[in-house]
Amino acid sequence: MHRKNMTAVYSVSHFFVDLACAFLIFRYIAYSDNVLQLVLLYNFCAFALQMPIGILADRFGRGHAIAAIGCGIIAAAYLTALLNAPLVSVLAAGIGNAMFHIGGGVYVLDEYDDCGALGVFVSPGAVGLYLGTVLGRESISSLIPVLPLLFCAVSIVMVSKLISPEDRWGRSSYNIALSIDCRKLILPALLFFAVVCIRSFGGFAMSFEWKSGFVPGLMAVLATAGGKAAGGFFSDRLGMLLASIISMAAAALLFILSANIISGLLALFFFNMSMPITLRAAKELFNDRRGFSFGLLTFALFIGYIPFCIGNERPESEPVQMSVLCVISAVLLCLGLRFSKIKVKKYD
Repeated sequence: MHRKNMTAVYSVSHFFVDLACAFLIFRYIAYSDNVLQLVLLYNFCAFALQMPIGILADRFGRGHAIAAIGCGIIAAAYLTALLNAPLVSVLAAGIGNAMFHIGGGVYVLDEYDDCGALGVFVSPGAVGLYLGTVLGRESISSLIPVLPLLFCAVSIVMVSKLISPEDRWGRSSYNIALSIDCRKLILPALLFFAVVCIRSFGGFAMSFEWKSGFVPGLMAVLATAGGKAAGGFFSDRLGMLLASIISMAAAALLFILSANIISGLLALFFFNMSMPITLRAAKELFNDRRGFSFGLLTFALFIGYIPFCIGNERPESEPVQMSVLCVISAVLLCLGLRFSKIKVKKYD
């Protein structure tokens, strides 16, 4: 029961953390003279820094403390924003975001043997990101995201105290030895990394004519979040390999028809189902070095974003191109699962 409560706290906190960061960017940073550089710096801190922070979490544990402190640092970023220090605000928001994700991600990877809980944890972030973007453009109090952040930090600390004393702050995995030769890790790790790069690039590049206005945008985000949540349970039921094939094949077909809003929403749903699968697969590949594996794939998210920082034109993918990306993702993911010979729980 304690782990379910802790997972619920992390999932709700994920929503508010991403909402607060997006709100900060669009309220205080979006109109700065060097906005592109600041947003790039934020994304680097929020995604790329998760890997070194994850390595530290593997070494020293204390994941709950890392997550709670991350929430506090994001709240402090609002103070520096009010003091007109955008560079410090971006650094604080990005680092705090990275710390929270590692703390929560490590806990869920450590406590569960399947993908379902992972999907539950990662999915609220997309909704929070969207609502934070919308609210950040409105003339509302800048303190609105801060109070939930502080509440989340306190909740993480309080609920973690209910866990057994030896696991109160999260266990270290530093002494766990890799079960296979490191050379055999490289190829499947690169394949999983490439799948996440493609998903990141596709998420930024895809565009739909029907996706204009608050309601269609919210529907698209809910489809994205729903796919991430459902992907974990779908994988637990059918196994990672079959779930990957079915979800990516469905997405490839539906993207071709995505000019229709229903087909487009379903394409987004199936396209994002691989997220908990790749996270669980990477963790199993590196034999419980969950901080490093989680951070490795979030670094891939940053790599997928880089093409949008180069040149003057934003890359956009047509429906057929998105369909091809789905097929490539399916092949890479299936090869990665085959080469790594990962065995993850499958329910009858």
